[in-house]
Amino acid sequence: MAIDDADGTMETSEPPASAAAGRESPDGTDHDPEALRERAGAGDYDAALVAGARTLASRLADRVDELTVDVRPELDEDDFFTGPGGTSTVVNRYDLEKSVPQEKKSHFREVERYWVNEPYAFVVIFHSEKENEKKYYLIEPHLTPIEGDLREFLSGKLKTAIKYSSDEVVVQGSEDARAGVIERETHELLERYDLYDDGAQPDEGGLLSGVMGAVVGDDADDEGLQGVEARPEPAVLEEDSETLTEYQIEKLLYLLKRDFIGFERIDGVKHDINVEDVSCDGYNSPVFVYHSDYEQIITNVYHGEEELDDFVVKLSQRSGKGISKRNPQVDATLPDGSRSQLTLGREVSDHGTNYTIRQFKDVPFTPVDLINWHTFSLEEMAFLWLSIENHKSLIFAGGTASGKTTSLNAVSLFIPSKAKIVSIEDTREVELPQRNWIASVTRPSFSEGDKGDVDEFDLLEAALRQRPEYIVMGEIRGEEGRTLFQVMSTGHTTLTTFHADSVGEVIKRFTTDPINVSKTMFTALDLVSIQTQTRVQGNKVRRNKVLTEINHYDPENDEINVQDVYQWQAETDEFLQMGESNTLDEIQFDRGWSRERLEREVFIRRIVLAYLIKHDLNTYTQVAATLQAFMNDPDSILRLIATGELERSLEDLREMESVKIDIDPDKEAMVPRPTAGEEMLAEAEGVLRDGDDLLSEYREEPVETDVADALELDGADDIEPEPDLGADASTGADDADGGLDGGFSFETDGPDDGEATTDGGDALFDGEYDEFGGEES
Repeated sequence: MAIDDADGTMETSEPPASAAAGRESPDGTDHDPEALRERAGAGDYDAALVAGARTLASRLADRVDELTVDVRPELDEDDFFTGPGGTSTVVNRYDLEKSVPQEKKSHFREVERYWVNEPYAFVVIFHSEKENEKKYYLIEPHLTPIEGDLREFLSGKLKTAIKYSSDEVVVQGSEDARAGVIERETHELLERYDLYDDGAQPDEGGLLSGVMGAVVGDDADDEGLQGVEARPEPAVLEEDSETLTEYQIEKLLYLLKRDFIGFERIDGVKHDINVEDVSCDGYNSPVFVYHSDYEQIITNVYHGEEELDDFVVKLSQRSGKGISKRNPQVDATLPDGSRSQLTLGREVSDHGTNYTIRQFKDVPFTPVDLINWHTFSLEEMAFLWLSIENHKSLIFAGGTASGKTTSLNAVSLFIPSKAKIVSIEDTREVELPQRNWIASVTRPSFSEGDKGDVDEFDLLEAALRQRPEYIVMGEIRGEEGRTLFQVMSTGHTTLTTFHADSVGEVIKRFTTDPINVSKTMFTALDLVSIQTQTRVQGNKVRRNKVLTEINHYDPENDEINVQDVYQWQAETDEFLQMGESNTLDEIQFDRGWSRERLEREVFIRRIVLAYLIKHDLNTYTQVAATLQAFMNDPDSILRLIATGELERSLEDLREMESVKIDIDPDKEAMVPRPTAGEEMLAEAEGVLRDGDDLLSEYREEPVETDVADALELDGADDIEPEPDLGADASTGADDADGGLDGGFSFETDGPDDGEATTDGGDALFDGEYDEFGGEES
């Protein structure tokens, strides 16, 4: 059966009316299914007729399969295309069918489908049985030629109208404010040209409220449009309609805002939280994406040649930079924080204009995510926690897309909220919850030459006058590395990333030109984490290949002594501890701890991480609030864990004034966080079992104060030691009952534990309370 729509003749899989009715064939034979079943039950049926019906049904099914997209049987499309309140989504099955070429439908099999910008855009991952590869299809509202012409007409009018809009909105306004301009101007244009139908006429609330009111229904008794029953095919196929339906208005508004405010054809891709990179390699080339599950994958998105040039120029201008044939390549940061490399024309690229965009994640990953991904082991992460909290400098090194920046963002949660942080980047990638944080970004010169530019050297020099305790540097590429090591040598804890695939390569690149750090100065660095992207059981994964300590410089042999603490074993996909850690020995000495105290401090951090994993507390808010609250008052968090009250108290914990944990729940829900596997859950349960005796001490002590008050950072100085502890500490006496609030006691192997710990803590943390366990014994 064929239907003539605005795009031409469209084949459908609908059977003739008689067959659809299922009542009577042209020869008068009753084909009603119920009647056939009754006759079959009574033994009264024509076997030949039934066989013919089966053959017809099989042919019809084959024809339907040939003409329509293959959908996973378990997918409920009615539910997928139904929005909140039972309303139909703007994009629907019709748009899916129009997006897939007819010749591909027979060998495309749907693998996965998910929304990226509901109700306007979704993604389908197809597997082509003919080509044996996966495809990434972005499905957006389809426009008929008439609707397409109207869109072009409205775009031209809007460009003129926007020129006369207020700069406060157009230039400085938020995305919502600019969207409001598009809606208002489109409303006026549609009204001026009398393009509304009676059902779509908006009220005083504006265009969108009028449209959504027509879709949902303003009256309480109106059931509204229900699911796929409200699909707009009939309206779309009405070729001679002189007015627009509410669905057509919604489609036009979405596409106009997408092109004027968003990222045009790749806007839906930019909304996909699973996409890490977006790239177009030249003229007449499809857009490729790097998908977190499917790796590099081709899409159905194409740019025209002139459109691609205009798009790259637009991206450059939005980033505050200029691109031209004279300056055909630009590295820029897009307004949403994404990094982009833009190339214009064929001057330096034979295939023409191209771009690569590294996606910026609004919600960073956490240490719990890295453990669940098996990028790091639970033991490694506890080691890094204690090291970073005790001011040990760290470099994440590895190749491109090995996860360096992801790990840097995650372990930055181990920086105490009371510490001052300065980050230095040429492109914003670091995202921290700590409020005492200065985020510095380089700036190129606006004139010829380098006059007026602000580079990493300038920012490092300024950072020294800002008195930071931690410096987080996005990436070291050149001579600024020498300055960074000078800063590191003065006692400033530094976290950064670097391109190198081994510790030896890190040392070689840093100690030779152009960076040329002296080997004696290089030992100011404490730890190097080498990350790699590899395959395990056929799946591409990221692993911490080795965690290495930088020990000392040997002048006789002119070499730097290093020691691997943990190594990843590729054969078994396990992490092995290679020996005792000099870093932990230094922490023990600096803190004045006994060996038992040191082991306990590592272990309780394993307990906290294991508890988060075991109870699936893996959102950014949950992890960040727990870690920061623990570093503020460990006993309170251990008590909450021991009594099973941590999850209930998280809402209070996130309100610490020194930490800003304000994550959009909708964005958090879209983050593809990994869940712990069976082995990881078993390991976490084992850690909690081993720590049960330790936690039992906290179960015996009720919480006497409100959690939020107990964790208020500004009140930390008000924590008073017990009178007997103060007396013991002042006399240097060891008291078996004079441990932490949890009732633990520790023995020392060296000098008086109480006196040494107090001095070490004052020297390291400027006289503030001990952030590892309240008052120290």
